[in-house]
Amino acid sequence: MAKVRVVYFLEDRAQEGFLRALVERVAREEGLPVHALVHDVRSARHGSKAIGEFRRFLVDLRRDRESLPDLLVVAVDGNCKGYGERATQLRRMLQPTDPFGDRVVFAIPDPHIERWYLMDQRALKEATGLERAPEMPPYKCKRSAYKQVLRDALSRPPVHSLLGGVEFAEEIVERMRDLESLRAADASFARLIADLRSALRSLRRAPSPPSDSSATMGA
Repeated sequence: MAKVRVVYFLEDRAQEGFLRALVERVAREEGLPVHALVHDVRSARHGSKAIGEFRRFLVDLRRDRESLPDLLVVAVDGNCKGYGERATQLRRMLQPTDPFGDRVVFAIPDPHIERWYLMDQRALKEATGLERAPEMPPYKCKRSAYKQVLRDALSRPPVHSLLGGVEFAEEIVERMRDLESLRAADASFARLIADLRSALRSLRRAPSPPSDSSATMGA
């Protein structure tokens, strides 16, 4: 199968580890071989700066027409604005002429990505070795609230995480139970899974480009 170039616009390493693993898992479930995925990660900074940097990122992407993404994953924390408002804010920066406009998937963890790390307590325990996972706090808009819960839980024996849980991202995603059952726990996660499945199914069905030999034979 031809290589599938997945470009990510992300805010931080916590998003990178989780979302790369999630894309690979959904790709496998949709029949796309993981070895066909080529991950190209672009990092931004937090909050309002990330929005401005996304605009500049799009300008650069439009200039590089020879290496357009097959899939563009754009991740910005919701920060209690919710999926709809954040997605609308980002979508307005796209232009009708963007050749990648129909390949964009928005990942908007609300309020922050650490909520997704905590969402499946069984997966968190199995991935980290915790005897007891922290309970999911009530929805909070306080900055770093979920990050602190995760950091506190993983700073104690037997784990002693040095990165606040980021190093366990792939294992957490791999051990999550059926992704469809988790969609009820978080609306923004549900939207991401649905959009990823749709995008990856389209890539799986897309015809492969002709090989050099077949092109020569038809000449």
